[in-house]
Amino acid sequence: MTTAAPARTPAAVAAFGGCAALLLRPVLLDNLTHPALVLAIIFVAIGTLGVAWPTDPRRLLARQVRYSDVTRQKSWGLVGPLLVGVGAFAVGRVIGGGHPPTHAIGVALLGNTLAAVAEEAFFRRFLYGVLEPYGAGVAIAGSTVAFAVVHVTVYGAWVLPIDLAAGAILSWQRWATGSWAVPALTHVIANVLVMM
Repeated sequence: MTTAAPARTPAAVAAFGGCAALLLRPVLLDNLTHPALVLAIIFVAIGTLGVAWPTDPRRLLARQVRYSDVTRQKSWGLVGPLLVGVGAFAVGRVIGGGHPPTHAIGVALLGNTLAAVAEEAFFRRFLYGVLEPYGAGVAIAGSTVAFAVVHVTVYGAWVLPIDLAAGAILSWQRWATGSWAVPALTHVIANVLVMM
């Protein structure tokens, strides 16, 4: 079976467009009257892309067979990767990082939840799924690096190692569970921890 060159596929164009929108956030938000609205539109767009992008039914069937291993489900299931991911982010919060609570904590929590779920739909459902035919290692590495790089323009280069580690944990959770739901929940919890 031959596959189209990744640079020529609609998925590659969608991946580039989503990453570009995330990379350009600071430029797009500069001097706007309603930056929160533009930010919400960006996250709703990439989240919608991530959730709505069709998956190959043959890969879904193969994934069901792969994850039917009873031993693996008993030992890890969805809870194990969730605990590992949340634990890693909790340790990161204890070590340092985060911002003090503000009076707009509710709005910030809502925005962070939208951002986390949208990013995971984009990176762990869509991009991981597009890269998965090339192997789990490529899917994990590709979605990890893309996740880390798009945060550099917002937070600076110092965040790259942190976001590489975060992306690796979230991508590993995607691989371990076969679902983007656990990384999404972990990302939401991680964002809440950073705000505490």
